[in-house]
Amino acid sequence: MKEIRKYICICLLLFLAACQSVQVSDSSHITLEEVVIALQGKGVDLAEAEFPENVFGSVLENVKPGTYELGGKPFFIFEFKTENGRENGEKEFDKKTGTMELVSASTFKKRNILIFYVHEIDFNSDNVPFEKEIQEAIDGISEG
Repeated sequence: MKEIRKYICICLLLFLAACQSVQVSDSSHITLEEVVIALQGKGVDLAEAEFPENVFGSVLENVKPGTYELGGKPFFIFEFKTENGRENGEKEFDKKTGTMELVSASTFKKRNILIFYVHEIDFNSDNVPFEKEIQEAIDGISEG
């Protein structure tokens, strides 16, 4: 009986030691470059552009978005440091725009990435160009 307890204690200690030595890396972080590559893979060809007077491209949580054009429309990609940063960025955007009448835009998000595609097509439209391809590209970014 004494040997069984000793064996269980040793196993338990080894298990606890193994748990503590596991390094957790933030492989869930998505980069702006990964998003652009995924979009290009789905036929969404972005062109770098500047839209200085666009509320969708404003700085959120101290993050300035990558600014692009898609079919002549503004396209903004925010790469936050963390998913929590993205959530806070969304809240900040909501506060900034709460009393504004905004043009139609689609929002896409995954982990630390936030995208605004300002298509200016009716909010209830099922025919927004590239919307399906954008969602597929975002969904296709592999989990860390």
